[in-house]
Amino acid sequence: MAGEERKKRVVVESLGWLTESSIMPKKHRAIAGVGASSILELKAQLYRSQEESRQSKDLSGGPDASYHRAKVIGPTPDTFSRKNSGVDARAHKDKLELKAINDGSKSYEALERKAALYDKLVKGELPDEEDQEKYCVDFFRKNVEQDESQQPQGQDLPSSEVPEDGDSEASVLFETKFTGPGRTVGAMDNDEHKRFVREVHEEVNQAREKVSELKMRRQMQAGARREKLKQAYLRKQLDKLKATSGEEKKA
Repeated sequence: MAGEERKKRVVVESLGWLTESSIMPKKHRAIAGVGASSILELKAQLYRSQEESRQSKDLSGGPDASYHRAKVIGPTPDTFSRKNSGVDARAHKDKLELKAINDGSKSYEALERKAALYDKLVKGELPDEEDQEKYCVDFFRKNVEQDESQQPQGQDLPSSEVPEDGDSEASVLFETKFTGPGRTVGAMDNDEHKRFVREVHEEVNQAREKVSELKMRRQMQAGARREKLKQAYLRKQLDKLKATSGEEKKA
C-alpha cells in the first residue's frame, strides 16, 4: 500500500513548464548512498568553506582586496592640446601660399605660363590630340587672320598697274601736282616712287608666302590626324572581326 501511495504522489507532482511543451520529462533516478540528509551536509560544508575563504582574504589583504578600494581617477587628457605633424605642415604650406598670393609672385608665374602656352599654340608647336581637339579656340586661324590684318593696304594692287620706265606720261602725271594755272610742282621723285612700290610688293609677297606656308602646315597636320583616326578605326574593326570569328569557331 505504501508503494502505491508513493507512485500516486509522483504522478500528481507539478512538472512546471515541461507540461506545456512537447519534450517529455525525464524520470528521476535514485543515486545509491545519497539521500536528503547527505545533501544537506554537503551544502553546510560548502557554506563553511566559503565563509572561511572570505574571512582569510579580509584579514590577509590579498590581491582581490584592491577591488574594494576606490579607483584612482587621473586627469582627463585634453584633445585640443595634442599636436599633429600633418596639420602643422599643412598650416605652414597655407601660410606660404597666402604670402605668395599677397606678394603677386604666384599670379605673375601663372601669367607667364599662360603666355608661353599661348605663344606655342599660335605657332603650332603643340601637337593636336588623336581622337579629339584639346582646345576650343582655333589658334592657327586666329594667327592667320592677324597676319592678314597686318598686311599693307597695297597688297590688292595687281602687278600690271605698276608703272614701267617707258610710261613717261603716266609717271609725269603721277609725279606732278597743279599749283596754279599753267604751273606744276614735282610731287615725288621717280626713283623713290619705284623703290616704294617695289618694297610694298616685296612685303605683300612675303606675307602671302607666310600665309600659304601656315595653311600648308595646317593641312599637313589635319591629314596626319585623319590618317591616325583612320588607322585607329581600321584596328578597331579588325579586332571586332577577330572577336566574331573566334566566337563562331567556338560555337
